[in-house]
Amino acid sequence: MRNNFSSASGGNQQGSSNAMIQSNVTFSRTRAGASNLLNHPRISSPPPTNQPNMQFEINMMGNMTDCNFYIPDAAGDTTGMAFRVAYNAKYTDTKELSVCVGSMLCSVVPAFRNNVEAALNGIGIRPRFVSLPSQARQNNIEISKVPALDWTSILVIFGYCILILFNIHRTSGFAVVGHRLRTKQIDELRTKVGCPHYHHSRIPFQHETELSVRTMLGTHALRNSIITFLMDNFNHSNQQISSLCQYLSYVLSWSGDLCVFTLMNERLVKTKSPVLSDSRVVAEAENLEELIKAIASHTYPQYFNHLCITSELFYLDVSRFPNLFAVAKVLEKGDDCMASLFYEISGMNKNTVVELVKLHRAAMAQNRVSTVTRIEPIVEI
Repeated sequence: MRNNFSSASGGNQQGSSNAMIQSNVTFSRTRAGASNLLNHPRISSPPPTNQPNMQFEINMMGNMTDCNFYIPDAAGDTTGMAFRVAYNAKYTDTKELSVCVGSMLCSVVPAFRNNVEAALNGIGIRPRFVSLPSQARQNNIEISKVPALDWTSILVIFGYCILILFNIHRTSGFAVVGHRLRTKQIDELRTKVGCPHYHHSRIPFQHETELSVRTMLGTHALRNSIITFLMDNFNHSNQQISSLCQYLSYVLSWSGDLCVFTLMNERLVKTKSPVLSDSRVVAEAENLEELIKAIASHTYPQYFNHLCITSELFYLDVSRFPNLFAVAKVLEKGDDCMASLFYEISGMNKNTVVELVKLHRAAMAQNRVSTVTRIEPIVEI
């Protein structure tokens, strides 16, 4: 069976929509009776019926909690008072923390406000907007006691608040490792915006806290708005903002569950591995082609998993290509990871994976020999 995969190319993280994949992917391998995934009855709209069109009213119910949401005065505030108050505010639960995070985001980018407010309403929070510094006294806020933050520190914290709204690590249960990664990212943010490397005591949050904030505040609409902001300000005239947006774009690109694609793309597609044409993984190869097509169809393929509709996440389910993913993982990590893969990847066949790894390596070795044979000597001896 012929390999119809389009080679994927690495490249510019800025905004070229197909930084890792080509948009003109061809798909000639098709199973009989196969249909587009989005037309699958489990995912698409319910089948038509003979019932007349009906409008169903939904009663929203439950208690709403009022929480202070700090915003800069309409006339402007160069002291960052709203941001500083939100950063230092005491909170009793992750709902209140989510309000603080939302307030910090909107203090820097007011355009996020509608999506943040909608997300908070969805978790039973009704923001009570407090404009600072003008309303500080009536809300018992002593301006002189609010710790100072310079602009670079605000940018670092703002960048961290953006990162926690996205699931950029695929592995679950990584609390200790994840905390170290977040600390590393905060250090990298400091470097990018020129912030002194002193300790920000309130970040990073604990892993469970980050997860709760992401669940409550990280709606599809807000993530979409954030991605648009980052791409629009990639070449901002202010170097600090430009560097911040470029770094955040880089970290978010091809992150999270997209590692399922990037690993197979790097190890199998780009190398034109014969594994993709093996009869034992025909269905998996077809599923991988469907995944490539779905990613390539997005405006920003590198953010596919962050911006796609929920049903499209099915494309990234490892169970659709367990053996191909296992082969790619072994090629990345080496044979020593085989035992752990056997337990981690549901649906894989260990013997098949071992044989496909051998097939790939033999083909790559043959390619190297053929390449060396074809090379003309530069200098005749």
